[in-house]
Amino acid sequence: MDGVKKCPRNSLKTRLSYWISAAILSVAIIAASFTFSSAFEEAHELQDDVLQQMAVLFDRYSLTPNDSTLTPLSQDQLEFQVSVQLLGDNPASNPIAKNILALPSNLTDGFHTVNLATQSWRVFVRTLSSSQRIAVAQETAIRDNIAFETALHTLMPLLVLIPILLLLLGYILGKILSPISILAHDVDRQTEHDLQLIPTTQLPSEIVPFVEAINRLLSKNSQVITSQKRFIADAAHELRSPITALSLQAQRLQQTELTDDARQKLNALQAGISRSIHLLEQLLSMARQQDNSIQQHQRTSLKTVFTEVIEELYPLVEAKEIDLGFSQDSDAQLNANPVRLKTLIHNLIDNAIRYTPSGGRVDLSIIETEQGIEMTIKDTGPGIANTEVQKVFEPFYRILGSNEYGSGLGLAIVASIVQQMDAKISLTPADPVNNCGLCVTVQFPL
Repeated sequence: MDGVKKCPRNSLKTRLSYWISAAILSVAIIAASFTFSSAFEEAHELQDDVLQQMAVLFDRYSLTPNDSTLTPLSQDQLEFQVSVQLLGDNPASNPIAKNILALPSNLTDGFHTVNLATQSWRVFVRTLSSSQRIAVAQETAIRDNIAFETALHTLMPLLVLIPILLLLLGYILGKILSPISILAHDVDRQTEHDLQLIPTTQLPSEIVPFVEAINRLLSKNSQVITSQKRFIADAAHELRSPITALSLQAQRLQQTELTDDARQKLNALQAGISRSIHLLEQLLSMARQQDNSIQQHQRTSLKTVFTEVIEELYPLVEAKEIDLGFSQDSDAQLNANPVRLKTLIHNLIDNAIRYTPSGGRVDLSIIETEQGIEMTIKDTGPGIANTEVQKVFEPFYRILGSNEYGSGLGLAIVASIVQQMDAKISLTPADPVNNCGLCVTVQFPL
């Protein structure tokens, strides 16, 4: 999942958006060019029709360019838009000579484009019923400007539609591809302790084969993990009997008369057997807390669990003369599996007692806040260096220089339980000034 987030250029949504947008823009450019060209030509044709209709009106009503009935056409209109004159007029003999164009007198009836000295004109010539020939002309620059504006107005809906279409495309692609993001989130939430098959009922048919392949892989991984858990549990269970037998034999030897050298070796043997028993208990504890089939949640009092664990570990507390107790009298109810919760608290308190020197102190506290329930265990031991904080949660990892024996599984089991309970754990110095002691804080969500 992280790889997908770090490589947006490989995003399917980005690639689809790019290519579909490129296709839309290409088609839009072609369509706009065709539309603009067609509208431009149609505007010219409409202007030609206007010139032709004006000539027809002059013929129908027997008008001449100097007729007083033409007053609706102002001089500005005659100068800048349309010029009407009799073909072959002499500017010197015409009272409105300033509006007369020097058009060739040999122009045939119909449309012509005439290039004069400074301007180009579009001219329509018609022979009137009075045998006079009339020329209706319009400057081509004005015609082109009017045609351009008309064609541009026809493009406005398309120019407005394209950005809206591109935005709509991004939204539609996001909605269509959202099941993939939801699927990725569902897969990412799964843990190695609780692998579940991904339902395919609500997924698009194109990605169903891919999801089914993932489900087959999850099934295989689940079988492998289950086999590993069963092997660990079976191996630990099978080793308990011979280890227990060795412990009983060592106790019997302890009651016999031995030389000092033999008794030292016997003490070393008993210490090794004790470490082996502790390791087996930790392995069995890990196997139990990872078995999801027997885990049931119920309302559990944290203080009650603390009290039970303290009673079990009291012989070790008494032997080291450690002051163990609650720093404040409070309690909280937690909806959790009691086996997991007790294993979690047992491992944390056991570690605190083992690594706290004789005559030290271990404080327990429970605080309930709006965010959740916070459990704290502080000790006056050597603490854990910042460089070791993350490593101590790894299985079988032990800090060098520690005089206490252990399996290196205690905090690994704790980390696994914390993950399964959606909780958070942090290790900080109990005494930040002197950088000593250890404060373990576990935050349980409500």
